[in-house]
Amino acid sequence: MKQRIKKYLRKLPKKRVQHFEGFCPNCEFPVNGKFCSNCGQSTKSFQRPFWTVVSESVGDALSVDNRLIHTLIPLFLKPGYLTREFMRGRRARYTPPFRLYLFLTFFAFLLLAYNHKPESAAAKELAVETDDGKKLDMVSFLEEIVKDDEFDPDNLKLDSLVESNENTTGIKINLNPKNVAKDSLTENERDEESLIQDNDIKKLIEMWKLNPSLMMDNAFKKLSQTLLIILPLFALTLAFVYIRRKYYMLEHLLISLNFHAYIFVLVIISELLLMVNIEFISTLALYLYFLIPIQLFLTMKFYYKQSWVKTFFKFVFVSFIYNILLFTGIIMSLVAMVA
Repeated sequence: MKQRIKKYLRKLPKKRVQHFEGFCPNCEFPVNGKFCSNCGQSTKSFQRPFWTVVSESVGDALSVDNRLIHTLIPLFLKPGYLTREFMRGRRARYTPPFRLYLFLTFFAFLLLAYNHKPESAAAKELAVETDDGKKLDMVSFLEEIVKDDEFDPDNLKLDSLVESNENTTGIKINLNPKNVAKDSLTENERDEESLIQDNDIKKLIEMWKLNPSLMMDNAFKKLSQTLLIILPLFALTLAFVYIRRKYYMLEHLLISLNFHAYIFVLVIISELLLMVNIEFISTLALYLYFLIPIQLFLTMKFYYKQSWVKTFFKFVFVSFIYNILLFTGIIMSLVAMVA
């Protein structure tokens, strides 16, 4: 096959084959550009220095070029515009939504970790002195916290209650099981229904005292993972609200991605302003977060194109569900840290 193509190319005038650059290594089709016109594979050779290939691969994964500027401007000034452009097929001029989300998430959490890194003497020490004067390293100290059962109700034995009753004058304790079981059951049920236990809170406090920097890093890591779960859940909420409208699930997911990208842009701007250490600018940085609900409301209005009244009531419902998801995600992140 290749020999026939070569013979055919020899018969053609030189002007018509002057851009011929060889054959595609994948499908052996004649190539005259950077990509094969038959299978679409790049003609770029990887027989180059290792670090050149690595740098180009990282650049392709997290490329920030002029498309980022073309994406951020409508992200701020035209709510819902990027999703509409994506669904119309105009995608080449903009940064892909998920890549934009990952880049902004990484940069935002990097600034959060830098600006809110706790500086204390406890964070610099690798050993902790207990009440009895013993020195424990980090691992041993956390193991002691996990083994701590000071408030375990199983430690309250019947014998100790009877003994305390006999040694107490003028006080009678009713140990009738009918009177005791109800309160005990209620307390146990309350503990099981709670997302985070008192003992978990105690562990978090002790972990903060031991190494606050490590705890903050773990908290940001867990929170970033939680937000990846909230993304599709928020899209499902939008799909439920607009269930009577003919929208694809992809559209709701794009709205969710662009909305969270907008939030992280505000976080980045706010953290950069906080680094200035000027009181007026620091206050302004906090007021930026009031733009988040406005952005969501305008996105729902201009993309789904319903009346202002309908959009407002749906916005209230979506905001309520989103706050529940966010609060639950934060609680679950804290629970995962002490699990």
